[in-house]
Amino acid sequence: MKTEGISQHQIIFFLILFFYSTFVGFSSVQLVKMTQYDSLIVIFIGGLCAVAQAFIGIKLANRRPDQFIVSYGREIFPYWIHLFLMGAMFFFCFHGSAFMLREYEDFIIQVYLPETPNWAIGILFGSTVAIMARLGIVTLFRSAQGLFFITILAILLNTFFVGKELRWERSIAFITNHDFQGILQGSYFISPFFCEIVLLIFIFPYIMDKKKTRRSLFWAIFLSISLIIIYIGFLILLFGPNLIAHLAYPLLEMVRFIKIAEFIENLDPLLIAVWSTMVYIKLSFFFYLAVQILAQLLKLKDYRPLTFSLAAVVVSMSVTMAENFANLIDVYEHSWPTFALCVESIPLLYLLMDTFKNYVKKKAIKKVEKIT
Repeated sequence: MKTEGISQHQIIFFLILFFYSTFVGFSSVQLVKMTQYDSLIVIFIGGLCAVAQAFIGIKLANRRPDQFIVSYGREIFPYWIHLFLMGAMFFFCFHGSAFMLREYEDFIIQVYLPETPNWAIGILFGSTVAIMARLGIVTLFRSAQGLFFITILAILLNTFFVGKELRWERSIAFITNHDFQGILQGSYFISPFFCEIVLLIFIFPYIMDKKKTRRSLFWAIFLSISLIIIYIGFLILLFGPNLIAHLAYPLLEMVRFIKIAEFIENLDPLLIAVWSTMVYIKLSFFFYLAVQILAQLLKLKDYRPLTFSLAAVVVSMSVTMAENFANLIDVYEHSWPTFALCVESIPLLYLLMDTFKNYVKKKAIKKVEKIT
């Protein structure tokens, strides 16, 4: 099943795009609305949660570095419990694919194609995601590596030209305006987003030079948090938290402030195209994991026959999962964090149970040695 590997540099590049993509496009409004000027503190807390979750995932994966957790998990938990837990992980990735696809559909319809039905955009975007999943995880990480440098260039371009429009007098509020309840609410909302890093345990056998993975994850989290903090800080200094709370897509409004010359009214088509590709990378990763988990649960030698059929289900789910954009946001703010935290805690359960079983085995061996 495994023919090539994922380098440590590819992991760093991929995770930066992974975190930055959907956060700046779909999560920044909810975060600023909850936390106001405490957004930067909450993002830092989310980064600490990501570090803790990465440590848990690496600790578990290093115990059987060349095996997939879907396979060796039955050695840790009884089969039916393992099947239930992996089924929950499958649904999390599968539902996450549909959720992100629906968010992207609503974005395209509201901003660029108001007369287009959701299913049309879903089919176009879903088919490309299915093709990427068929190409494999190594191809996905290589694509992220190639896109990374274009993305950094776009971020630097946006930061440089938007910086001229910032209202720096607002910066004092980052020091003086604090709300403990808002910090708690925002941390609970955003922590599951950063804890998605634990999903890397499902592709750990593909990673080369595994001993350096912990360091790579730390650098990826640090750089991702830095870029997101810069983005949120600039966003607040540009619009203010009250206006941001009433914007559907503040990233698009920020980009439209850029005007380089008379022949370039704005750069939003170019930069939004780069951002859309980042969303495509993350969506493809979630969908690939869903297909891979299901294939391993069914003990299939090849996951690829499942891709197009499951992609069709993802598209159908994305169209029917919410009546409108407002309902989707309501689910994202109130239901998703609890659901995500529960599912993302599953690797911790495996680690605790595996540690307990190893402790019992060692204790039994010592008893036998004393008797003999």
